[in-house]
Amino acid sequence: MKTLRTPFRLWMTGSLAVVMASLCTGRGVLDAERLAHSMRVLRHSPYSVPETLRRIEAAAQAHGLQVLARVGQQGPVIVLASAAGGTPVLMASADSVLDVPLSVQVVRTPDGGADVLVPQSLDSGWDGLPGAVAEELAQLPDLLDRALA
Repeated sequence: MKTLRTPFRLWMTGSLAVVMASLCTGRGVLDAERLAHSMRVLRHSPYSVPETLRRIEAAAQAHGLQVLARVGQQGPVIVLASAAGGTPVLMASADSVLDVPLSVQVVRTPDGGADVLVPQSLDSGWDGLPGAVAEELAQLPDLLDRALA
């Protein structure tokens, strides 16, 4: 069972500027180094990166989620918008970086497939999130299973 953590700051936003600030460096380039430390592999896809992205986006839309943004070329990140409106962006503490738990990164693997990464924060239960958003976060692994079946 997940223990609940209360975020230091929490935004439910549809603002691309806030999302980009949490994922990118000052030049608008995906911050791959930060993502490498904050993401973990959740699933392996037998499909190419473009096909995996297409499948995830289609499964998200079928589930009532919209694609708020797709950022980056190498290891692109999809940011999903909750059916409740906007996407959660949060800080765990005053000195932490921004986190976007409804995001998914897709990275090519040597076998021609792709690894699907999610934020490590997905493992935390976040107190203060709207109930519908918390449920969508909890269902993200199942959504990915359906997308990659």
